[in-house]
Amino acid sequence: MSNVIAIIGGTGNLGSALAWRLARAGRQVIIGSRTAESASDKAAELGHGLTGRVNADAAAAADLVIIALCSTSRNP
Repeated sequence: MSNVIAIIGGTGNLGSALAWRLARAGRQVIIGSRTAESASDKAAELGHGLTGRVNADAAAAADLVIIALCSTSRNP
């Protein structure tokens, strides 16, 4: 189980909940965000070996990418 999972939108409620649960289950998870600082801060807050990167870098480093954005967070 060495597949790396990136969660784009990982600093939001849905993304961070998914990241936390997957990491707690032993998966290697990268939280993606618009800024590396907010991604790293959220990863440190959640623990369990999570790391944070800017969205593009998180996606490039992952074997599986999950987009965790609520439809209300999109601009029309």
